[in-house]
Amino acid sequence: MEAIVQVMESTIGARDPYTVGHQQRVTQIACAIGAEMGLSAEQLRDLRVAGCLHDLGKVALPLDILAKPGKLTDLEFAMLKTHPQLGYDILRPLKFPRPIGQIILQHHERWDGSGYPLGLKGKDILLEARILGVADVVEAMCSHRPYRPALGLEEALAELRRHRGKLYDPEVVDVCLKLYDEALAAEERTVPELARQKQPDPSHISADILARSQGAKWNREKAGDLLGWLRKFPFQSRFLLHSATASLVGCMLMLASRGS
Repeated sequence: MEAIVQVMESTIGARDPYTVGHQQRVTQIACAIGAEMGLSAEQLRDLRVAGCLHDLGKVALPLDILAKPGKLTDLEFAMLKTHPQLGYDILRPLKFPRPIGQIILQHHERWDGSGYPLGLKGKDILLEARILGVADVVEAMCSHRPYRPALGLEEALAELRRHRGKLYDPEVVDVCLKLYDEALAAEERTVPELARQKQPDPSHISADILARSQGAKWNREKAGDLLGWLRKFPFQSRFLLHSATASLVGCMLMLASRGS
């Protein structure tokens, strides 16, 4: 499955590099929300694959529509709205696990039934699709588009608050807002006061702040796991392990210097 996803991402990127970056950032946000909501490993896998391919259907649309600098006509917007169904149809012959295609098909459905292409409502929409929809909105509003500049994280989160329980699943919105509050607080603690004063307006903070925060959290957890694992060994064994590692690094550096 990983190989198929990579091939499809490369195919999308060859035609529309922006879409690949957007899909990757949306996936990071969606998986952070999903993990916080307690999704199983299998659900997170499906969410990650669906996130990486959720705009796959756009490969079948004219670039004139995707890159149009002005407002789309009604006909052009109607064509754009077909991309979830197109993506679902492209994946169907590959026999991906069932939820992945459905997540892609439903990621523009809305809590009040006003979304597309099926007009699903509330919990008739898969949870993973509801999560992906929220992540998609946040990333899209924080990114530059041909027809408008980036609106910024502050406006994106305000959009979620305005339409919580209307367009977006209230539980998903609450978790997303909580994660961003934590990420922003962590960013403030790690940036010196002088540097903070030189930061751009908060409304232009990137959605990537959540990915950075989650990455740092993951690194801390892994570091703790590693230290705990090392402490299980007697002191003498740890000393030998460090010595062996240092010797290996020294040999690699010596070989590299000879090669150069």
